[in-house]
Amino acid sequence: MNVNISQVSCQLDYRSKGVVTKFKIYFLLFSLFILAIFLISCSQYSSSSDSKITSKKVEECIEPQNPYNDGGGHDAGFNWAMENGEDCNGNSDSFNEGCEEYHRQLNQYNECIAGINR
Repeated sequence: MNVNISQVSCQLDYRSKGVVTKFKIYFLLFSLFILAIFLISCSQYSSSSDSKITSKKVEECIEPQNPYNDGGGHDAGFNWAMENGEDCNGNSDSFNEGCEEYHRQLNQYNECIAGINR
């Protein structure tokens, strides 16, 4: 039995090159698959998180609410300011305090809305 060493080494090189080529192809496909998953998840995350942040901020903006509702001077001042929206120049301190409370809450609400619209 005569075996030529150069033929054996040539056959081994050819087979090992095939294994390396298959490995490169599988590695490339796997890398592309991971990259695709990463890009899809990032794009979904950014768009959904932006809408969640915006809706959360809108929910945080609270319109003026009358904390008094007792029929007294504070209540009357708050209701008057809500209906008329003018300065608070009533004849009683409680009326003026209720009116000022409405304007304070209204300013907070407007600032909150303005912050969302930026």
